[in-house]
Amino acid sequence: MLQEKWRQMLFLQEWTKSIFLSMDNTVHKIAQIIKEKGIASHNFGLINGNTGISIFFYHLARRTGNPEYEKIADELLDNVYLNISTSAPSDYENGLAGIGWGIEYLVQNNFAEGNTDEILEDVDNKVFRSLNEEVYSSFELTNGITGYLFYLIIRLKNLTFPISMAKRITRELLIQTINRIDELVTLQFPSIVKDVKFDLFWGFPAMLVGLNEAYKLKAYNEKIVCMIKQWLPYFEAYIPSLHINRLFLAVVLKRLNSEIAEERLEKQIRILLFATDFEILKTEIDFNLTNVRFGWPGVILLLNIASNKLEPDYPNYQLLERTYLEIIDKQREQFEYLHQNLHAVMFNQFGLFNGLSGIGLMELLLPEILTGYSSNNQ
Repeated sequence: MLQEKWRQMLFLQEWTKSIFLSMDNTVHKIAQIIKEKGIASHNFGLINGNTGISIFFYHLARRTGNPEYEKIADELLDNVYLNISTSAPSDYENGLAGIGWGIEYLVQNNFAEGNTDEILEDVDNKVFRSLNEEVYSSFELTNGITGYLFYLIIRLKNLTFPISMAKRITRELLIQTINRIDELVTLQFPSIVKDVKFDLFWGFPAMLVGLNEAYKLKAYNEKIVCMIKQWLPYFEAYIPSLHINRLFLAVVLKRLNSEIAEERLEKQIRILLFATDFEILKTEIDFNLTNVRFGWPGVILLLNIASNKLEPDYPNYQLLERTYLEIIDKQREQFEYLHQNLHAVMFNQFGLFNGLSGIGLMELLLPEILTGYSSNNQ
């Protein structure tokens, strides 16, 4: 008995070691390709540009202790600082809201140092003017009001005392932004929930995630609860056309319901999961896209979150892991080819969500999720 337990322990240690060696090889190759081909980009944004790529290199430097990677990340971030201009767009995808989010993330997670009220003063001013002077009808995270909501939230998460004037203004602007979202949802619900493909930035659930994060700040909770209750008939009348998005919306509603306990939301989560056909779901995945936002890695990430956040007694819960393993097996050959031939594959996307650095960051933060998991667990 003891000998068998010892054998299993040794096997687990070797398996874990092999996973991390495979992960390290992949991310080192990704880092080398981005270093050679991807960091000359003139896009300084979070989603597609150097701000997002710097986040990957900072995580890689912390994981490996390699000062070369930290130097690359520092140079990328310095380049972003030097090129921040108030003439740049203010959106979240390629503009100042996303750049500011990335800088605040790095400071809050001790990758960079500085007083973000000072560093982001010009960004704050541009975002504040945009929200006060422009009329936004889009909920999109990339170029609509939800992106600004995410920026305001992460700025308020940086707790400094005494509370600065910038934080007081940000808090008031957050309240205004939530009020504007309430007005727009009531007018536009049929159009904002329209889904045509899988997209981790789909505006409707992204907006709900933003409201959930705002609720945690305790800035405007009575209003947020009132909005969710007001929207319950909309939630109950709506089932996304794509099965992958039914799962996506169920996960987001579960996250929201963990903060704002509402029986009707709980019921809708179960309805969405019951209505999700996992065989059809697999046909909706674009297996040719190896990126986090639109491709199969994003679906893998969603299934991983669903397995961890949803309750085991929910409809079709047992199909989450099975579907995950089937996708991994289907893509194993492609991922192994990518792992072995990274230098031979032509890449023109290096960003955090549409490109290589996003795959690298997934490998760093969730090393078992894309490499070798299923063959050792069947």
